[in-house]
Amino acid sequence: MNSLRHVTSVYAILLVSVASAQDFAKSRFRQTFELNTSPNGANVKGDVYNFPVAISLNEKNFNFSEANGNGSDIRFSRGKDTGLLAHSVELWDKENKSALIWVKMDVSGNKSGQTIFMHWGDVAAQNMSDSKAVFNNKEGFVSVWHLGETSDTIKDHYKDATANAAHGTGINIKKGSSVNGRLGKAAALINSEKEWIRIDAGDRKIFDLTNKMTFSIWAMANSYPNKGGYETMFAKGDNSWRLQKFGIKSWHNPPADLIEICVEEPPHADLCLVGRTDMVPKKWFHIVAVHDYPNLKLYVNGVLDNTANLQTNWISDVHPVGIGNQSQFPDNGRSWDGILDEARVYNLPKDENWIKLDYESQKEGQQFLTWKQKEVKF
Repeated sequence: MNSLRHVTSVYAILLVSVASAQDFAKSRFRQTFELNTSPNGANVKGDVYNFPVAISLNEKNFNFSEANGNGSDIRFSRGKDTGLLAHSVELWDKENKSALIWVKMDVSGNKSGQTIFMHWGDVAAQNMSDSKAVFNNKEGFVSVWHLGETSDTIKDHYKDATANAAHGTGINIKKGSSVNGRLGKAAALINSEKEWIRIDAGDRKIFDLTNKMTFSIWAMANSYPNKGGYETMFAKGDNSWRLQKFGIKSWHNPPADLIEICVEEPPHADLCLVGRTDMVPKKWFHIVAVHDYPNLKLYVNGVLDNTANLQTNWISDVHPVGIGNQSQFPDNGRSWDGILDEARVYNLPKDENWIKLDYESQKEGQQFLTWKQKEVKF
Protein backbone atom coordinates (compact mmCIF):
# COMPACT_ATOMS: atom_id res chain seq x y z
CA MET A 1 0.00 0.00 0.00
CA ASN A 2 2.80 2.42 0.89
CA SER A 3 4.53 1.67 -2.44
CA LEU A 4 1.30 2.37 -4.32
CA ARG A 5 0.87 5.68 -2.49
CA HIS A 6 4.46 6.60 -3.32
CA VAL A 7 3.96 5.82 -7.02
CA THR A 8 0.69 7.77 -7.04
CA SER A 9 2.36 10.77 -5.39
CA VAL A 10 5.25 10.74 -7.86
CA TYR A 11 2.80 10.45 -10.78
CA ALA A 12 0.79 13.42 -9.45
CA ILE A 13 3.96 15.49 -9.13
CA LEU A 14 4.94 14.60 -12.69
CA LEU A 15 1.50 15.59 -13.97
CA VAL A 16 1.74 18.96 -12.22
CA SER A 17 5.24 19.51 -13.62
CA VAL A 18 4.14 18.65 -17.16
CA ALA A 19 1.07 20.89 -16.90
CA SER A 20 3.22 23.69 -15.53
CA ALA A 21 5.71 23.37 -18.37
CA GLN A 22 2.89 23.32 -20.94
CA ASP A 23 1.55 26.58 -19.55
CA PHE A 24 4.75 28.32 -20.63
CA ALA A 25 5.65 26.32 -23.78
CA LYS A 26 3.87 28.64 -26.20
CA SER A 27 4.72 31.89 -24.43
CA ARG A 28 7.01 33.92 -26.68
CA PHE A 29 8.34 36.19 -23.94
CA ARG A 30 9.82 35.73 -20.48
CA GLN A 31 10.67 38.45 -17.94
CA THR A 32 12.85 37.92 -14.87
CA PHE A 33 12.07 39.74 -11.62
CA GLU A 34 14.42 39.88 -8.65
CA LEU A 35 13.07 40.15 -5.10
CA ASN A 36 15.15 41.69 -2.32
CA THR A 37 14.28 41.61 1.38
CA SER A 38 17.79 42.46 2.60
CA PRO A 39 18.51 45.83 4.31
CA ASN A 40 19.12 47.50 0.93
CA GLY A 41 15.78 46.19 -0.34
CA ALA A 42 12.53 45.79 1.59
CA ASN A 43 14.46 45.18 4.83
CA VAL A 44 12.18 42.37 6.02
CA LYS A 45 13.88 40.02 8.47
CA GLY A 46 11.57 36.99 8.54
CA ASP A 47 9.98 34.71 5.95
CA VAL A 48 6.50 35.55 4.64
CA TYR A 49 4.27 32.84 3.18
CA ASN A 50 1.43 32.98 0.63
CA PHE A 51 2.08 36.67 0.12
CA PRO A 52 0.36 38.62 -2.72
CA VAL A 53 3.08 40.59 -4.51
CA ALA A 54 1.86 43.59 -6.52
CA ILE A 55 3.35 43.93 -10.01
CA SER A 56 2.56 47.11 -11.93
CA LEU A 57 2.92 47.28 -15.70
CA ASN A 58 3.14 50.49 -17.71
CA GLU A 59 4.36 51.74 -21.07
CA LYS A 60 7.90 52.13 -19.74
CA ASN A 61 8.36 48.56 -18.55
CA PHE A 62 6.01 46.49 -20.71
CA ASN A 63 4.99 46.28 -24.38
CA PHE A 64 1.22 45.73 -24.24
CA SER A 65 1.06 44.88 -27.96
CA GLU A 66 2.92 41.63 -27.20
CA ALA A 67 0.17 40.36 -24.88
CA ASN A 68 -3.48 39.45 -25.39
CA GLY A 69 -5.93 42.32 -25.13
CA ASN A 70 -7.22 41.26 -21.71
CA GLY A 71 -3.96 39.86 -20.34
CA SER A 72 -5.26 36.28 -20.53
CA ASP A 73 -1.83 34.97 -21.58
CA ILE A 74 0.00 36.29 -18.51
CA ARG A 75 1.60 33.58 -16.38
CA PHE A 76 4.06 33.60 -13.46
CA SER A 77 6.46 30.94 -12.28
CA ARG A 78 9.05 30.36 -9.58
CA GLY A 79 11.49 28.65 -11.95
CA LYS A 80 12.17 29.58 -15.56
CA ASP A 81 9.62 27.10 -16.89
CA THR A 82 8.34 25.36 -13.76
CA GLY A 83 6.46 26.17 -10.60
CA LEU A 84 3.31 27.93 -11.79
CA LEU A 85 2.24 30.67 -9.37
CA ALA A 86 -1.35 31.77 -8.79
CA HIS A 87 -2.05 35.30 -9.97
CA SER A 88 -4.93 37.76 -10.12
CA VAL A 89 -5.28 40.58 -12.63
CA GLU A 90 -6.83 43.53 -10.81
CA LEU A 91 -6.41 45.98 -13.70
CA TRP A 92 -5.63 45.47 -17.39
CA ASP A 93 -6.00 48.62 -19.49
CA LYS A 94 -4.32 48.03 -22.83
CA GLU A 95 -5.47 51.37 -24.26
CA ASN A 96 -3.84 53.39 -21.48
CA LYS A 97 -0.96 50.91 -21.09
CA SER A 98 -1.54 50.16 -17.44
CA ALA A 99 -1.97 46.93 -15.49
CA LEU A 100 -1.82 45.69 -11.91
CA ILE A 101 -1.34 42.01 -11.11
CA TRP A 102 -1.14 40.21 -7.76
CA VAL A 103 1.09 37.12 -7.61
CA LYS A 104 1.00 34.72 -4.65
CA MET A 105 4.34 33.39 -3.46
CA ASP A 106 6.52 32.62 -0.47
CA VAL A 107 9.15 35.27 0.22
CA SER A 108 12.34 34.63 2.19
CA GLY A 109 13.37 37.19 4.76
CA ASN A 110 16.69 39.06 4.68
CA LYS A 111 17.65 37.70 1.27
CA SER A 112 18.47 39.31 -2.07
CA GLY A 113 18.55 37.57 -5.44
CA GLN A 114 15.20 35.77 -5.16
CA THR A 115 13.64 35.38 -8.60
CA ILE A 116 10.29 34.85 -10.26
CA PHE A 117 9.38 34.89 -13.94
CA MET A 118 6.54 36.37 -16.00
CA HIS A 119 5.50 34.73 -19.29
CA TRP A 120 3.30 36.07 -22.09
CA GLY A 121 2.78 35.98 -25.85
CA ASP A 122 0.55 32.89 -26.29
CA VAL A 123 -2.44 34.08 -28.32
CA ALA A 124 -4.44 30.90 -27.56
CA ALA A 125 -3.86 31.00 -23.80
CA GLN A 126 -6.85 30.68 -21.50
CA ASN A 127 -7.30 33.23 -18.75
CA MET A 128 -5.90 31.86 -15.47
CA SER A 129 -6.42 34.96 -13.33
CA ASP A 130 -7.91 33.75 -10.02
CA SER A 131 -8.38 36.23 -7.19
CA LYS A 132 -9.91 33.56 -4.95
CA ALA A 133 -6.67 31.56 -5.11
CA VAL A 134 -4.44 34.56 -4.45
CA PHE A 135 -6.59 35.97 -1.63
CA ASN A 136 -7.52 32.60 -0.19
CA ASN A 137 -10.02 32.42 2.69
CA LYS A 138 -8.21 29.34 4.01
CA GLU A 139 -5.06 31.42 4.43
CA GLY A 140 -6.63 34.07 6.63
CA PHE A 141 -8.15 36.50 4.14
CA VAL A 142 -11.73 37.36 5.09
CA SER A 143 -12.29 40.05 2.44
CA VAL A 144 -10.21 42.18 0.09
CA TRP A 145 -11.58 45.23 -1.70
CA HIS A 146 -9.24 46.68 -4.32
CA LEU A 147 -11.65 49.64 -4.73
CA GLY A 148 -10.59 50.13 -8.34
CA GLU A 149 -14.08 50.10 -9.85
CA THR A 150 -15.37 53.18 -11.68
CA SER A 151 -17.55 54.88 -9.07
CA ASP A 152 -21.22 53.87 -8.93
CA THR A 153 -24.13 53.15 -6.59
CA ILE A 154 -25.10 49.83 -8.17
CA LYS A 155 -25.66 47.16 -5.54
CA ASP A 156 -22.55 45.04 -4.90
CA HIS A 157 -20.51 47.16 -7.32
CA TYR A 158 -17.32 47.17 -5.23
CA LYS A 159 -16.10 43.59 -5.42
CA ASP A 160 -14.59 41.44 -2.71
CA ALA A 161 -11.67 39.57 -4.30
CA THR A 162 -12.13 36.55 -2.02
CA ALA A 163 -14.59 33.67 -2.24
CA ASN A 164 -16.67 35.23 0.56
CA ALA A 165 -18.11 37.66 -2.01
CA ALA A 166 -18.76 40.36 0.59
CA HIS A 167 -19.25 43.03 -2.05
CA GLY A 168 -19.82 46.70 -1.31
CA THR A 169 -22.41 49.23 -2.46
CA GLY A 170 -21.61 52.88 -3.07
CA ILE A 171 -23.66 55.32 -0.98
CA ASN A 172 -24.29 58.86 -2.34
CA ILE A 173 -21.37 58.37 -4.73
CA LYS A 174 -21.26 60.34 -7.96
CA LYS A 175 -21.21 57.91 -10.85
CA GLY A 176 -18.52 57.51 -13.48
CA SER A 177 -15.32 58.75 -11.86
CA SER A 178 -12.03 56.90 -11.64
CA VAL A 179 -8.85 58.03 -9.89
CA ASN A 180 -5.35 56.70 -9.55
CA GLY A 181 -4.69 55.04 -6.22
CA ARG A 182 -1.57 53.87 -4.50
CA LEU A 183 -2.01 50.68 -6.54
CA GLY A 184 -4.00 50.83 -9.76
CA LYS A 185 -7.30 52.66 -9.31
CA ALA A 186 -8.98 53.63 -6.03
CA ALA A 187 -12.11 55.10 -4.45
CA ALA A 188 -12.26 58.91 -4.22
CA LEU A 189 -14.78 60.04 -1.60
CA ILE A 190 -16.14 63.50 -0.78
CA ASN A 191 -17.08 64.27 2.82
CA SER A 192 -19.58 67.02 1.97
CA GLU A 193 -21.50 64.57 -0.24
CA LYS A 194 -21.47 61.84 2.47
CA GLU A 195 -19.95 59.39 0.02
CA TRP A 196 -18.92 55.96 1.29
CA ILE A 197 -19.09 52.22 0.63
CA ARG A 198 -21.30 49.89 2.66
CA ILE A 199 -20.57 46.17 2.77
CA ASP A 200 -24.00 44.55 2.44
CA ALA A 201 -23.38 41.36 0.51
CA GLY A 202 -22.52 37.98 1.97
CA ASP A 203 -22.61 36.97 5.62
CA ARG A 204 -22.03 39.90 7.99
CA LYS A 205 -21.04 37.50 10.74
CA ILE A 206 -17.67 36.88 9.08
CA PHE A 207 -16.71 40.37 10.28
CA ASP A 208 -17.67 39.72 13.91
CA LEU A 209 -13.99 39.51 14.76
CA THR A 210 -12.59 40.66 18.07
CA ASN A 211 -9.64 38.92 19.71
CA LYS A 212 -7.73 37.71 16.65
CA MET A 213 -7.80 39.77 13.46
CA THR A 214 -6.01 42.29 11.24
CA PHE A 215 -7.42 45.02 9.02
CA SER A 216 -5.54 47.38 6.74
CA ILE A 217 -6.02 50.14 4.19
CA TRP A 218 -4.14 52.72 2.14
CA ALA A 219 -5.49 56.21 2.87
CA MET A 220 -4.85 59.74 1.65
CA ALA A 221 -6.88 62.66 2.99
CA ASN A 222 -7.68 65.67 0.85
CA SER A 223 -8.77 67.51 3.99
CA TYR A 224 -10.31 66.99 7.44
CA PRO A 225 -13.50 69.08 7.19
CA ASN A 226 -15.54 67.64 10.07
CA LYS A 227 -15.50 70.21 12.88
CA GLY A 228 -15.90 67.45 15.45
CA GLY A 229 -13.20 65.28 13.94
CA TYR A 230 -13.47 61.50 13.68
CA GLU A 231 -13.48 61.08 9.91
CA THR A 232 -13.64 57.33 9.32
CA MET A 233 -11.48 55.26 7.02
CA PHE A 234 -12.59 51.72 7.87
CA ALA A 235 -14.98 50.50 10.58
CA LYS A 236 -17.68 48.06 11.61
CA GLY A 237 -19.96 50.58 13.24
CA ASP A 238 -19.14 52.56 16.36
CA ASN A 239 -19.29 49.58 18.73
CA SER A 240 -16.83 47.23 17.02
CA TRP A 241 -13.38 47.41 15.47
CA ARG A 242 -12.66 50.71 13.75
CA LEU A 243 -10.06 53.06 12.30
CA GLN A 244 -10.72 56.79 12.32
CA LYS A 245 -9.15 60.19 12.75
CA PHE A 246 -8.99 61.14 16.41
CA GLY A 247 -10.66 64.51 16.99
CA ILE A 248 -9.24 67.70 15.51
CA LYS A 249 -5.68 68.94 15.15
CA SER A 250 -5.81 71.50 17.96
CA TRP A 251 -6.67 68.83 20.54
CA HIS A 252 -3.10 67.58 20.48
CA ASN A 253 0.19 69.03 21.69
CA PRO A 254 1.94 69.65 19.41
CA PRO A 255 -0.97 70.06 16.96
CA ALA A 256 -1.27 67.04 14.67
CA ASP A 257 -3.78 65.02 12.67
CA LEU A 258 -3.75 61.77 14.64
CA ILE A 259 -5.68 58.55 14.10
CA GLU A 260 -6.95 55.87 16.44
CA ILE A 261 -8.03 52.26 16.34
CA CYS A 262 -10.68 51.07 18.77
CA VAL A 263 -12.26 47.97 20.25
CA GLU A 264 -15.43 47.82 22.31
CA GLU A 265 -15.89 46.71 25.92
CA PRO A 266 -19.38 45.72 27.09
CA PRO A 267 -21.83 47.21 27.46
CA HIS A 268 -20.77 50.35 25.53
CA ALA A 269 -17.25 51.45 26.40
CA ASP A 270 -14.66 52.53 23.83
CA LEU A 271 -11.11 51.26 24.23
CA CYS A 272 -8.97 53.24 21.80
CA LEU A 273 -5.30 53.33 20.88
CA VAL A 274 -4.14 56.71 19.53
CA GLY A 275 -1.37 56.82 16.96
CA ARG A 276 1.70 59.03 17.01
CA THR A 277 2.03 59.79 13.28
CA ASP A 278 0.84 63.14 11.92
CA MET A 279 -1.48 62.11 9.08
CA VAL A 280 -0.92 65.16 6.91
CA PRO A 281 -3.28 65.64 3.95
CA LYS A 282 -2.22 64.91 0.37
CA LYS A 283 0.06 62.05 1.42
CA TRP A 284 -0.44 58.29 1.29
CA PHE A 285 -0.34 56.24 4.49
CA HIS A 286 -0.52 52.47 4.87
CA ILE A 287 -2.40 51.73 8.10
CA VAL A 288 -2.68 48.33 9.77
CA ALA A 289 -4.57 47.40 12.95
CA VAL A 290 -3.76 44.11 14.67
CA HIS A 291 -5.93 42.48 17.35
CA ASP A 292 -3.92 39.85 19.21
CA TYR A 293 -5.74 39.72 22.53
CA PRO A 294 -4.98 41.29 24.93
CA ASN A 295 -2.66 43.33 22.70
CA LEU A 296 -3.84 45.99 20.26
CA LYS A 297 -1.24 47.21 17.74
CA LEU A 298 -1.24 50.07 15.25
CA TYR A 299 1.24 50.09 12.36
CA VAL A 300 1.78 53.06 10.03
CA ASN A 301 3.90 52.66 6.90
CA GLY A 302 5.24 49.30 7.99
CA VAL A 303 6.38 50.44 11.45
CA LEU A 304 4.78 49.82 14.84
CA ASP A 305 3.29 53.20 15.75
CA ASN A 306 1.73 52.35 19.11
CA THR A 307 0.52 49.40 21.17
CA ALA A 308 -1.71 48.77 24.18
CA ASN A 309 -2.47 45.88 26.52
CA LEU A 310 -6.23 45.82 27.12
CA GLN A 311 -7.21 42.96 29.40
CA THR A 312 -10.97 43.18 29.22
CA ASN A 313 -13.69 41.64 27.05
CA TRP A 314 -13.79 42.79 23.42
CA ILE A 315 -17.11 42.61 21.58
CA SER A 316 -18.61 43.22 18.13
CA ASP A 317 -21.97 44.70 17.14
CA VAL A 318 -24.43 44.02 14.31
CA HIS A 319 -23.66 46.98 12.04
CA PRO A 320 -22.20 46.53 8.55
CA VAL A 321 -18.62 47.28 7.63
CA GLY A 322 -18.15 50.75 6.20
CA ILE A 323 -15.29 51.89 3.98
CA GLY A 324 -15.03 55.65 4.22
CA ASN A 325 -17.72 56.20 6.85
CA GLN A 326 -19.07 55.23 10.23
CA SER A 327 -21.87 52.82 9.27
CA GLN A 328 -23.62 53.15 12.63
CA PHE A 329 -23.91 56.96 12.36
CA PRO A 330 -23.50 57.66 8.63
CA ASP A 331 -25.02 61.15 8.76
CA ASN A 332 -22.83 62.60 11.52
CA GLY A 333 -20.21 64.08 9.20
CA ARG A 334 -17.70 61.29 9.77
CA SER A 335 -17.27 60.28 6.13
CA TRP A 336 -13.81 60.35 4.57
CA ASP A 337 -12.62 63.20 2.37
CA GLY A 338 -9.93 61.75 0.14
CA ILE A 339 -8.84 58.52 -1.50
CA LEU A 340 -8.93 54.97 -0.11
CA ASP A 341 -7.28 51.92 -1.63
CA GLU A 342 -6.76 48.21 -0.96
CA ALA A 343 -8.94 47.56 2.10
CA ARG A 344 -8.43 44.15 3.71
CA VAL A 345 -9.71 42.10 6.64
CA TYR A 346 -7.96 38.98 7.98
CA ASN A 347 -9.18 36.56 10.65
CA LEU A 348 -5.76 36.28 12.28
CA PRO A 349 -3.12 38.65 13.66
CA LYS A 350 -0.48 39.31 10.99
CA ASP A 351 3.11 39.59 12.17
CA GLU A 352 5.60 42.41 11.68
CA ASN A 353 7.24 40.70 8.68
CA TRP A 354 3.99 40.49 6.69
CA ILE A 355 3.07 44.08 7.58
CA LYS A 356 6.52 45.43 6.70
CA LEU A 357 6.56 43.61 3.34
CA ASP A 358 3.01 44.74 2.60
CA TYR A 359 4.09 48.35 2.90
CA GLU A 360 7.55 48.06 1.36
CA SER A 361 6.32 46.16 -1.70
CA GLN A 362 3.47 48.59 -2.39
CA LYS A 363 4.89 52.01 -1.53
CA GLU A 364 5.99 54.55 -4.11
CA GLY A 365 9.66 54.03 -4.93
CA GLN A 366 9.67 50.45 -3.61
CA GLN A 367 13.03 48.63 -3.52
CA PHE A 368 11.62 45.12 -3.17
CA LEU A 369 11.02 44.09 -6.79
CA THR A 370 13.37 44.86 -9.68
CA TRP A 371 12.87 44.21 -13.39
CA LYS A 372 15.76 42.21 -14.83
CA GLN A 373 16.29 40.39 -18.13
CA LYS A 374 13.60 40.07 -20.79
CA GLU A 375 13.94 37.11 -23.16
CA VAL A 376 12.37 36.50 -26.57
CA LYS A 377 12.10 32.71 -26.71
CA PHE A 378 11.05 32.35 -30.37
